[in-house]
Amino acid sequence: MGAGSSTEAEREPLLVPSYTGTNSPVNSRVYRRRWLVLTLFSLLGLMQGMIWNFWGPIQNSAVLAYGFSNSEIAVLVLWGPVGFVPWLLFMWLMDKKESTNIMFYILRTIPSTDTH
Repeated sequence: MGAGSSTEAEREPLLVPSYTGTNSPVNSRVYRRRWLVLTLFSLLGLMQGMIWNFWGPIQNSAVLAYGFSNSEIAVLVLWGPVGFVPWLLFMWLMDKKESTNIMFYILRTIPSTDTH
């Protein structure tokens, strides 16, 4: 790709196998929980894309019915991808902290009134 050919250093693998000299298979394990998280996150992305892309076909009707301008509808469509940004915090928490403590961190941010 590009104007010139690739160099030898660019063709080197980024990850070198840990075994040396033998062609032994690498033991790896597939976790069902990871597939579940991947599936749920993919479905969330699909639903977000479907919901926010519905503004395009109804743009003229929304302008007439709600009084939106075309730029306001464009901003509404932009909020779909921007909605994923807060979840980056939760993904970071799941990566750095134990997943069992995630609910504690979430519930700790919800204010409550003292009834006593």
